[in-house]
Amino acid sequence: MTRKHPSFRVKLLRQLRPWHRRIGIFSTLLVIFIAVSGVLINHSNALSLDTAQVKQRWLLDYYGIKAPTEISFYQQSPKKLISAGNQVWLDNQLILEANSLVLAVTRYNNMLVAIDASHLYLMSSSGELLETQDSATGLPSHIQALGLQQNLWLKTQAGVFVADSDLIDWSPAQPLAAIPWITPLEGTDNSEAAEQIRSSRLHWERVLLDLHSGRFFGNLGPWLMDLVALALIIMSLTGCYIWLQQKPAKVKRRKKQ
Repeated sequence: MTRKHPSFRVKLLRQLRPWHRRIGIFSTLLVIFIAVSGVLINHSNALSLDTAQVKQRWLLDYYGIKAPTEISFYQQSPKKLISAGNQVWLDNQLILEANSLVLAVTRYNNMLVAIDASHLYLMSSSGELLETQDSATGLPSHIQALGLQQNLWLKTQAGVFVADSDLIDWSPAQPLAAIPWITPLEGTDNSEAAEQIRSSRLHWERVLLDLHSGRFFGNLGPWLMDLVALALIIMSLTGCYIWLQQKPAKVKRRKKQ
């Protein structure tokens, strides 16, 4: 009695079933990941992911985010008043991003005052920006330093200017005594502040968006997403083929019964 060899269709089905399962598991895991990350992104506001700072150093290193090297402390208590580049921080809160390098920050009449080379920024004691002055509002240009002696003083390339009590008009003046120009505090530990500022430059929403789109993996990201799409297409085609080939056998069995 001769042994009947399986047909090509049967051989193909035997080969397709295990690969269909493997591809199904692979694509299912990735689809679950994409779905979960998508849900988190959709609700990032409610989950505060858009403000949650990434503190993992390896992740900050991966994004190429470095801690600032130039940090200046202008006040240690009751809250820390810090400048770093063009930013001003009140404790852990970013309160100002100036147009250029911040030259000095101080408190004046229950307000915070910061300057760069061409602007003066007035903020509330809690850090809310109230007003920005520049040459269009009468502020002297080419500012070099900020001083405080009863009134606010500015040192510029054109000389020294003093503000009125309302900080509206700036007049050239010759001080009768040396002006105490605002300078950073000395002997402060900047490492903790540097890490805090570094963490503020990356939020979890950005990481999730990059993971969801594949950008997190650099040049391999688009290929990974293409691989997911290809796996789903192959799984759909093999699933349909297996179902179509098995369906007639089931129908025949039912007819015999």
